[in-house]
Amino acid sequence: MDKVIFTKYSDERDPRFSIRTDILEENGSRQIRKIPLTDGAKAHVADIYHRYEALRLDLEHSPLRVNPCTVCGDGVRFPFCEGATLEARLDGLLEKGDTETLVREIEDFFAVFAKTAEPGCDRLFQETSDFSEVFGHLDLPEPLYCREVSDIDMVFANVIETETGPELIDYEWTFLFPVPVKFIQYRCLHYYILGTSRRESLKELDLYGRFGISPKEQEEFEKMERHFQQYILGDYTPLWKLYDGISEGVMELSQMVTSEKEKKDHRTVEIYFDKGNGYSAADCEKRSVSHDGPVTVEITPPEGTRAVRVDPCSGKSVVRVFELRQGENPLSWTSNGLRAVNGDLIFDTEDPQIYMQIHSAAPVTVRFLAEPISGLTRELLLNQYGHLHWLAKTPLWNLYTWAKRLKKDRKP
Repeated sequence: MDKVIFTKYSDERDPRFSIRTDILEENGSRQIRKIPLTDGAKAHVADIYHRYEALRLDLEHSPLRVNPCTVCGDGVRFPFCEGATLEARLDGLLEKGDTETLVREIEDFFAVFAKTAEPGCDRLFQETSDFSEVFGHLDLPEPLYCREVSDIDMVFANVIETETGPELIDYEWTFLFPVPVKFIQYRCLHYYILGTSRRESLKELDLYGRFGISPKEQEEFEKMERHFQQYILGDYTPLWKLYDGISEGVMELSQMVTSEKEKKDHRTVEIYFDKGNGYSAADCEKRSVSHDGPVTVEITPPEGTRAVRVDPCSGKSVVRVFELRQGENPLSWTSNGLRAVNGDLIFDTEDPQIYMQIHSAAPVTVRFLAEPISGLTRELLLNQYGHLHWLAKTPLWNLYTWAKRLKKDRKP
């Protein structure tokens, strides 16, 4: 009989996509099972098998194997894939400072699915109604190319190095309509670079540029990603959106739990400039901004500035970044906060910080909205996105961390 040793609920979604993922074990053999959490999600789970078949045929002449999928009742099952991820291998190269090999590894992986036909053939991307429903409208004048089948979640963490070669796992978000190949590449780079602050040095390599993804394409692909995340949410309202639905007759929770000092602190934005010796109070500007509504800050970097740090507020906060660019080009950035599913930042610290590398003296524009959190609001947010200290004391959490550490320590 199958024994469930780990369960993950993906229930902060539209009911059509709410599923549960289990790791099962029987006689020392493990499997992955995905089952619907609602009647509406049964079709989505069943479609995973059809996506597997289409993706397997599309990649059958490539070195990349697709983790097999079988139908089992209302759910689907996959063999538990043993091995290190491509992401872990890239991290190893980054730790050694071997960025040229890292770039070649990414090039080799992209070559598996990014070889496109010449202009004028049937693989030239054309926007369809299905595409628009999921990703919105794409406003790019230059031609883009696509595959017949598109797994947009081919991120480096979903590629496992096995004894028989690389294997693709977790292809739930595979679509059978045209999606630009560059968007898949963009997601791979985006979620790798921003996955941890240890990879911040990659920004200096301009990986997007090295793979031909222009600043305009980055901007459009970011819009596509936001639209896709909203498509997954549907009519479901996650915790971070609850405030928008509160009537005028309800008092804002922050007014009840935030002190006058915290309110005052949230009216100051601090800007630090790194000229090669790190951030210090000697190279800091302070701006007084309105407490209510979005804030736009224009920054003129002093000569010799290599990086900029923006402290959007003071105190535990939720921050939504609407725009961050230098001149007309969007800037990549990281932070010391937790990232919610919609991209908002949750700062469980008294000193929220956003970091960015700059490459010229052009003005930097930052537009954001910051709201303080404390009391029960903070608890609820961290229950969704943070480290649950009470859960860390349970056997289930110990088992999860053991499995995660075991996976990380495996060698390719």
